[in-house]
Amino acid sequence: MDPRARQEIETAIQAINDALTGLVSFATTLRPTLRNEIFQICGHHFERAREAKERLRSLIDAPPGPNAG
Repeated sequence: MDPRARQEIETAIQAINDALTGLVSFATTLRPTLRNEIFQICGHHFERAREAKERLRSLIDAPPGPNAG
């Protein structure tokens, strides 16, 4: 994989991780009922972000193709 593309993917992974961490940290400051309601509303989006992060990670972790190098 091109080093620039790898760096861009790693940056995207870190951005997703930071956003999710920030949202969870913010939510922990809320009343439990409000926090639960937000997590119920946003749960699908959290899951999609987590899946996107995993797919991006798999691009970096994949072995190089036959034309690499």
